[in-house]
Amino acid sequence: MQETSFTGGARIGWINASWPFAKLNVSREKIVLTTLGKYEFSPDQVVSFEPHGLIPVIASGIRINHNRPDYPGTIIFWYPGLRNTVLSSFAQCGFQASGKAQARPQGMPMRWSVIIAMILIWNVLFFLDLPPQLSPGSAEPGPFQILALVSACAFATAAKLSTRLQNLIMGEGRYFGEVKSFFVLMQLLTGALAVGFGLMYFLR
Repeated sequence: MQETSFTGGARIGWINASWPFAKLNVSREKIVLTTLGKYEFSPDQVVSFEPHGLIPVIASGIRINHNRPDYPGTIIFWYPGLRNTVLSSFAQCGFQASGKAQARPQGMPMRWSVIIAMILIWNVLFFLDLPPQLSPGSAEPGPFQILALVSACAFATAAKLSTRLQNLIMGEGRYFGEVKSFFVLMQLLTGALAVGFGLMYFLR
């Protein structure tokens, strides 16, 4: 066997993607996990593979113990079938983990000032629309709520594209790849909600 692939779910850091939103490709030269971003490992970047989860189908996964500092420490591929099938495919394809474990920095990778600013701006914009929302029979989104969603989507998009913005977001010695999955998810969710809320607001 030269190459194979599996479809399942994934956990990247503390972000979970359920089945079938993750794909694991295995070959002799590398393994690639594609979900909320792409996570690629060569044999010398993988320390070991570890079974994770005790419930078949619901919580049966494989943790990729790696030494890449630009990825989250926790990367798990959830497979709804027999995970031993996935584990055996590494040997069958000739992929042999040969990496050495390395210490990882502790604590929040993003700057706390950025996190606090994001929360404050989000809450202020939503609360500006709060009084009308509390009136009887009113359940429609307001313009400031839509602005909050658009701003969050724009910020997530810019963060993915701008190295300068990434440097402002991340703490000293940390990598944007550690939180990329969060920004991808934020971009998708806020973008979809902004479109939906916008249609509700302008077509009412």
